[in-house]
Parts: sequence; C-alpha cells; structure tokens
Amino acid sequence: MSATAELQNNERLLYNRKKNVDIFLMPSGRKYRVVAELQDAVHHMRISMIVNHPSLRIKEIKCEMPGVPDPLCQKARNCLEPMIGKQVAPGLTRGMSKMAREGCTHLINLFHDACYNVLQAQGVLGKEELGAAFPGITEEQIYKIWFWFKPEIKNSCVRYIDESAFMQSVKTVELPKGAEKLQAMAPKN
Repeated sequence: MSATAELQNNERLLYNRKKNVDIFLMPSGRKYRVVAELQDAVHHMRISMIVNHPSLRIKEIKCEMPGVPDPLCQKARNCLEPMIGKQVAPGLTRGMSKMAREGCTHLINLFHDACYNVLQAQGVLGKEELGAAFPGITEEQIYKIWFWFKPEIKNSCVRYIDESAFMQSVKTVELPKGAEKLQAMAPKN
C-alpha cells in the first residue's frame, strides 16, 4: 500500500484507482507513442495514441476496454476517434463531456491525462535537444526559449507568473550564443 493510501484510525479502504501514462519517442524521432491505462475494481481501460512531433497532431487513437461494468460500455470504444487530426494543446479537451452520452467519461478522463503528459514529454525532449545544441544551457535560458514556442505556459502556475522569482530570472537571463536564431522559428502570436 502506498504512503498516501495508508490506513489510519481504523479506516477501511473502499476504492483505489491506478492510472499510468507512458510516452515513448519512436525511432524516427518524429512521433510519440502514448499508452495511458486506468485500472480500478470495476474498470480496466487503455488508450494507445500516435502523436506527431513537434506539431502534436494526433495521428492515431485506439481504445481497449478489457474490464468494464457492463457489456454496453464496449460501444464507447471508438468515442475518441473525432480527436484524430486534432492538435494536443490547452483547451483540446474542453467540451468533451458532451461526448459522454455516446462515449465514456472514464476514457475521456484518461485521454485528458494522456494529452497533458504528451505536453510534459515534449518538454523533456525539448530540454534534451536544447542541452545538446547549447552545452551548459541553464534552466532559465531553456525556459526563455521555450516560452517563445509555448507562450500559453506563462501564468499557468505560481512558478510561471510574471512576478515569481523564477520568471524574473528568465526575463533577465542572456541567451546562449546562437539561440536567437530559434526565435525566428517560433510561431507568431
């Protein structure tokens, strides 16, 4: 049992849900394979997606439902197909609750987790690529460059608000020599 699920004061554990999201960079370096899985006492579901890099366009989605409370639930297996061709970006999952009538709230929730984690994986890859291109690059320099490409991250949490100490460091840090060429590649807002 995990530390967070420790029983205290004669508590009785009623429910536990496990979610896992794994993201793999495919050998081409141009696609991610995303595997998101949910398991609890009633459900076992898995979403497999192929997502293009760097555009984050969803190329393929497959849903498996090896464990569901009712055979009727299997009808929802293809409910995420309308997301093929869409770009993983903030706001993508907004309004998806309307799909629940013909879909599955658990698959939609798992899809949300998968998308969020694709963004995190792209950040990991971006840090690796910037580190290789600019040996010795600092975290502040990485974020200065990253915000050119992902301005929506600004003000997304306390660390990234304009007034935070981290963002003040990002604003004042000098770029590594040659990094300014990357700014021309950033999308224009």
